[in-house]
Amino acid sequence: MIETIAANAHDSKPMLALLDKAAIKAGSRLHGDKAYCSQKHHEALKTRGIKNGIQHKAVKNKPLTRRQLQRNRLITKSRYVVERTFGSQARWFGSKILRYQGLDKAHAWHVLLAVAYKLKRLPKRYIQSLTVQEKCAF
Repeated sequence: MIETIAANAHDSKPMLALLDKAAIKAGSRLHGDKAYCSQKHHEALKTRGIKNGIQHKAVKNKPLTRRQLQRNRLITKSRYVVERTFGSQARWFGSKILRYQGLDKAHAWHVLLAVAYKLKRLPKRYIQSLTVQEKCAF
């Protein structure tokens, strides 16, 4: 699912609406970066039965504890897959800056980026899915 919001809106604003649209099963873990760290989001995940994988965020005059830092590192190991995708899109397709104005055009651009990314990765994923005998014949 791809959701596009205005550039002047914070990324965490549509999170609760996205949780409802995504129909995430209870017991699943939702990973997110520090932008999504809020009491409202923590409670929303808890009421839906979704495990919290949102990184902790330090606030002024209150640094993170050693345990919170360790938890953030563990979450980062799972989140790198998503960040790697965005990095690849930036390298391969120059998606660092969006040059279109308006949500409709921006959303279409994001959908096209996702399709192009999947098509570029398809041959490698196909080869990985083959058995050893199929690879030898290939």
